Amino acid sequence: MAVMIHPFGPKPHALALIDPVSCTGCGICAMWCLMHCIDQQPDGIYKVRSEDCIGCRSCKVNCPSGAVTMLPPKQEV
Repeated sequence: MAVMIHPFGPKPHALALIDPVSCTGCGICAMWCLMHCIDQQPDGIYKVRSEDCIGCRSCKVNCPSGAVTMLPPKQEV
């Protein structure tokens, strides 16, 4: 029988990143963010507070301009 070992602690997750060139400033990503961690910058573009992002992908799925990408989780050694 194979045994899988899982490290203790929170599992790493993907993080949202908004491309400022593709972002139209519509705010739909912020409306759908479950953690309310997407803020509008003074230039009108939205930015994700990565320390609060849980990687749920709601912003990516709902962004009409495709400006949101998901960064893979960081792997710790």
